[in-house]
Amino acid sequence: MKSLIRAVFLVLLLVGCTFDDHKDSPDPDETNLIRVGDRLPSFSVDVITGEGTGVFSTEKLTGLTVIVFFHTGCSDCQRELPKLNDYYLAHRDESGFQMVAIAREEQQESIAAFWQEHHLSIPYSPQKDRRIFSLFATQTIPRAYICSADGIVQWMGIEQFTINY
Repeated sequence: MKSLIRAVFLVLLLVGCTFDDHKDSPDPDETNLIRVGDRLPSFSVDVITGEGTGVFSTEKLTGLTVIVFFHTGCSDCQRELPKLNDYYLAHRDESGFQMVAIAREEQQESIAAFWQEHHLSIPYSPQKDRRIFSLFATQTIPRAYICSADGIVQWMGIEQFTINY
């Protein structure tokens, strides 16, 4: 009987913790600075690709573009990055397609280790601060934005998403 009471108590405790965690989560609408239909902010970042280095610029979009914000220490990012990598691999040879993963407060060394461990191919941009991220939102990662060649956001996902674009 004592073990049954302990089990029920543990379940109630875990359920209570789950509800507590979600009640303090920010409303995504309050954290978004860029929404579907908005024009991308102007920025340029250095990127690391499988072939070396390059530059990603919103001034030079060539087609369908995916911008992802992440940090490899974020459990949601760890779960979503492999899915995003699958999307990248499926579309990378399409004319004009671009994808870039932009770090939020993370150095190149830790990103490179994560990319290698998880066999990721997405071009990425280490960012030591939130300068680029703060053009899009005030908090919450991962985030993904799909944009047209003219720089208009067509789709966005926050934390958990499946790209069906």
